Amino acid sequence: MDAFLSSHQETMKRVIKNIDRYDQGLKSLSTWWEKIALIGKINSFEVASTILQDMDNTLGQFNNLQDRLIESLINEQVRKTLLQNTSRCQMAIDVLIRNLFERTADIGFLSTDYDVVQFLKNTQINEEDRAFIEHRLRAYINIYSVYQDAMLLTPDGELIFQLSQPNRIEKIQDSIIRQAINEPDDYVEYFGKTQLIGDSENHLLYANAVLDGGMVVGVIVLCFRFQNELEGIVDRLLLEDEDSHFALLNGAGEMIFAPEFSNLGDVPKLSLETAPRMITFNGRKMIEICAKGQAYQDYAGPENWHMASLLPLDQMEGDNGVDNKKHQTGLLNDFTGLISADLFGIRRQSVLINDDLQLIVLNGIITAAREDAVEFMPVLEAIKKIGQDIDNIFDHSIESLFSTIISAQLNAIRLQASLAVDIMDRNLFERANDCRWWGLSSLLRTALSASKIDRESIEQTLSKIHSLYTVYHTLYVYDKQGHYVAFSGDQYNEKIGQPIESNSGAQSVFQHDSIYEYSVSPFVAFDSYQGESTYIYNAALRDVKDHNTIIGGIGIVFDSSVEFSAILNDVLPRENGEIKMGSKALFTTEQGLVIASTSEEYVVGDTFLPSIDLVELEEKGATATVIKLKDNTYLIGAAKSAGYREYKREDGYENPIIAWVIVPC
Repeated sequence: MDAFLSSHQETMKRVIKNIDRYDQGLKSLSTWWEKIALIGKINSFEVASTILQDMDNTLGQFNNLQDRLIESLINEQVRKTLLQNTSRCQMAIDVLIRNLFERTADIGFLSTDYDVVQFLKNTQINEEDRAFIEHRLRAYINIYSVYQDAMLLTPDGELIFQLSQPNRIEKIQDSIIRQAINEPDDYVEYFGKTQLIGDSENHLLYANAVLDGGMVVGVIVLCFRFQNELEGIVDRLLLEDEDSHFALLNGAGEMIFAPEFSNLGDVPKLSLETAPRMITFNGRKMIEICAKGQAYQDYAGPENWHMASLLPLDQMEGDNGVDNKKHQTGLLNDFTGLISADLFGIRRQSVLINDDLQLIVLNGIITAAREDAVEFMPVLEAIKKIGQDIDNIFDHSIESLFSTIISAQLNAIRLQASLAVDIMDRNLFERANDCRWWGLSSLLRTALSASKIDRESIEQTLSKIHSLYTVYHTLYVYDKQGHYVAFSGDQYNEKIGQPIESNSGAQSVFQHDSIYEYSVSPFVAFDSYQGESTYIYNAALRDVKDHNTIIGGIGIVFDSSVEFSAILNDVLPRENGEIKMGSKALFTTEQGLVIASTSEEYVVGDTFLPSIDLVELEEKGATATVIKLKDNTYLIGAAKSAGYREYKREDGYENPIIAWVIVPC
C-alpha cells in the first residue's frame, strides 16, 4: 500500500477534490504573501528588511509544512479508500466461500437420500415414480432456496429427471458427470457452460455419485443460484448511493460476475495480485484491489477465485460524511491510538508558526510606529491576515484529515459488525432448512410410523446425519406424545421416554400446517445442551401414509457456543495476523441479553446495551460511533440482523439480534 501511495501522489492530489482545493488555496495565499512582502521591501526598505526576512523564513516554514500536510491528506484519504474496499472484497469472497462450503455438504448428504437412491436404482421408472421424485426434489429446492435446479442421471450419463424440465430425457456429455462417477467418494464442483442447463450462461454446479451397496447407480446434480447470490452479497456491501465496482474473478483473472462491466464486450483479464494497483480500464483510470478467500473448515472455494474492486478515480471522494462534532470534538486526545503523532505534530507546528508570525507582525507595528513608517502598516496587516487564512486552512484540513481517519475506522467497524450478523443469519438459515428437510426423511417417518417404533433405525439415521453436520450438539426425534424417542448419540439416552423440555419449541410443531414450517426455541439453557443456552430448531415428522397427520418431530440442537464464538472471532480486527489487543465482539438480543461473546467481561446471560444511535441502527441496519465504556474510549460498531433470503423475512420467524464489534482507541 505504501508503494502505491508514493507512486501516485500527484494523480491523487488532482482527483480528490478537497485535497486539490486545500493545495491550491495554500499556494494562492503563499503567492499573495510573496507579492505583498515585495511591496513592503520596495516601499519601506529601511524599516522592513529584518522584519520581512523573518516573514520570509516564516513563509518557508509554512510551505514546508504545507507539503507534509498535503502528503498526509492524500495518504490518509487514499488509505481509507483502499482499506475500505479491501475489507469489502475480503468480506464478499469469505461470505461466498462459507456459503459454498454448505453446498458441498448438501450434495454429499443428498446423494445418500433414500428416495433418490431408490429412484436411480429403479430400472422401470413410471409416472408415479416421476411424480414422487418431482415432489421430493421440489420440496428440497423450496427449502434450500439457494438452488435453482436439481437433476438425476444414470451412470452412462442419461438425464432421466430434471426438476425445471420434468419430461426432459437426454444423453449428457459433460465432464462433471464422468468425474462424479470416477470419484464416487467426493463431490464435484464445476463452474462454466453446461449441457445440463442448456443455455449460454455460466452456472455453478455440484454433483455427487449416488451409491447403493457400494455400486454407482447414478449421479445427482444441484445448480446453485450463482448470479442471484452474488448480487445479494455485493448489494449488502455498497454504501448509500454508491455504484457497484466489484467483480468476481476466476483463477485466470477473468470476470465471472461483474454487472457494472458486463456490457463492455471483450473484457481483459485482471491481475490477481492483492496489492493495489492503478489500471486503465474501458478508457478510465481505476484502482484495482483484489482479495483471495480464506479457507473455511479446510474448504477454499472454487480454484483461486478472487473478489476485486475496480474503483474509477473520478469516484474518489474527499468528503467523508462524518459529523465531526458527533465523533471528534473534545475527544481527539482519546484517539492517540488511531492518529499518528506526526499528524498531531503538523497541527501543533502550524499553530506555533502562526504565533511566531503574530509576534513578528506586532514587532513590525511597533517598529513602524517608532520610525513613523505608516506606509508599512497595510503590508503588516495583509501579512497578518494571510497568516490567519493559512492557519485556518491548516485547521480545517487537519480536522478533515482526523475525520477521514476516524471515519475510515468507523466504516471498517460498521462493516465488521454487519459481516458478523450476516454470517449468523446465513448460518441459522441453513439450520432452519436442515430441520425441515430431515423432517421429510422417509426413513425417519417410516420408523416413527411403525406400529412399534423402530428406535434403532431412527438412531442410525440421526447418527449418520450428525456425522456429516458438525454444527450440532445433538439431534433427536420425539413422538406425538412429546416424548424423546432417540438421539444421534448415547449421551442423552437416559432421557428416552421422558417428556421433551417445555421451552424447546417442539410444542408448536403439532400446529404446523405446511411442510415448510419450523419452530425455534428461545435462547435459553437446555439439559440437552449440557445446561448451556442455545437454539433448538424443530420440524414435524408426518405419517408416511398420511401426510396430514403429524406423528412427532425432529429437534436439532445448535452448538451455539462453538459456532457463534467462531463467527465473532473471525470478524475481530487484526494487526499482523493477530487480533488487535482489547478488541471484543458480542451478539445480543434487542434487549441487550448477551448470547455470545469473545470477552470475559461480558458472558452469556449478561446485559450489554450501550448508548448508541438506535434510530440509525433501526433505519440503516448498522451504525458506528465513539463511546466511553468503563472510562476507556472505544470505537463501537453495531449491526442488526436483517435475515437472509426468506429466513426472518418471509417465513414468520422473528428474532432480532445485534452484533457488536468494539475496538479500543
